[in-house]
Amino acid sequence: MIPLLLIPSKKSSTKGKLYSLQAKSKVCEIELPELHTWRYCGSCYGWLATVNESKIITLSNPFKSVSSITLPRLDTEDFHLANYSFTVPKVVLSDDPLLYPDSYVVVIIYAPYHQLAVYKSGQKDWIYIHRDEFIAYGLSDIIFHKSFVYAIGGPNNLLSFDVNGIGDDDTPKLNILLESKLIRKEDSDQGYLVKSSLGNLYSIHKYVDLEETEEENLAHSTKKFDVFKLILDEENGKLLEKQEVNHIDGDIVFVGDNKTLALSALDFPQGQPNSIYFTDDFFYANSYEPFGPRDIGIFHLKDKSFGKYYQFKPSHKDLPAYIWISPPIDFKPTLSN
Repeated sequence: MIPLLLIPSKKSSTKGKLYSLQAKSKVCEIELPELHTWRYCGSCYGWLATVNESKIITLSNPFKSVSSITLPRLDTEDFHLANYSFTVPKVVLSDDPLLYPDSYVVVIIYAPYHQLAVYKSGQKDWIYIHRDEFIAYGLSDIIFHKSFVYAIGGPNNLLSFDVNGIGDDDTPKLNILLESKLIRKEDSDQGYLVKSSLGNLYSIHKYVDLEETEEENLAHSTKKFDVFKLILDEENGKLLEKQEVNHIDGDIVFVGDNKTLALSALDFPQGQPNSIYFTDDFFYANSYEPFGPRDIGIFHLKDKSFGKYYQFKPSHKDLPAYIWISPPIDFKPTLSN
């Protein structure tokens, strides 16, 4: 199913609008579970992830009449953030908990230092995967690929661990596939991982411009994306080669606070092949000030140009960022202008 853009409402925290890329300018209202926070920190298989002030992550599904899933409390050090919802930048699920209630796995990136933690269905606590050495960039995205979990941060930080190594008392061994200990001005600001419709793994790197405003805040805007094909060893998951490319197997990719998704252009003929549909997930100093999460658009890899799929509304600047959400196959929205 083609992702829908979830747009928050100024009138109610339990209602939102879904914007359809297939039927442009068409939206439908949707009832949302009561928000536990200001920001969604994940969207996978139709489930939305939020974290509250007590560092408890909740998974809720607005498409199904099912109970929310409350995960164990995170045992992390306290530190100052502009908003507690940034405690967990990203939540990714291995599978739909409705289809695999006894075996789904949750991997998160949590602050401080953007570390990894893992939860397997039925466990009492999180498993924390600590990096032994400092790396220059915090992690920004996670993907389940074959029997491994891969995590990316910045331009040259790529980590992995074996999903089969997850147990109640066993901490998976973390493999360093790419590592950078220096921060360079020319480096990308955000990294993503995506599996194409052909099964190939790609890393996507977003570069952001920061501009100081009259209020001495920093306004941001995306200036470009770079894409690399990651050639992996079939047996041990190690990185063999990283090739810069100007395509993603002809797919349309959706990036943001959601699980990064790729769709074949055959399944989404209204989309543009080898393009990236992005929402605003770049929060400088843990906020979107002063203009709100307005940095949304389409980036075309072929000619490096930008386009628009939806016009951000300035009245939404104090609301949660827009986020892609994948509806179930049987979802039948009632669309209106």
